Amino acid sequence: MREALLAAHGPVRLRLAGPVPGLVPALKVFREVTAASLSRARELVGELSNEGLVGTLSEMEFLKARLRMRGVPVDLER
Repeated sequence: MREALLAAHGPVRLRLAGPVPGLVPALKVFREVTAASLSRARELVGELSNEGLVGTLSEMEFLKARLRMRGVPVDLER
């Protein structure tokens, strides 16, 4: 299903939109949402702060909402 959505609508990129107050809020979001290990959550935060995370619109909107609730400034790019 995910691949079909990406093929039909294209990927969306989630990136940092400003300075992060600290890593802990973003780490907590990725640990809660993806059940990732601490090291994998750190990798995801690194991707977010560099080239950004890529996924479907609904995946990235969900992450955007959760990250913003924790004070992490992010925006979506098409």
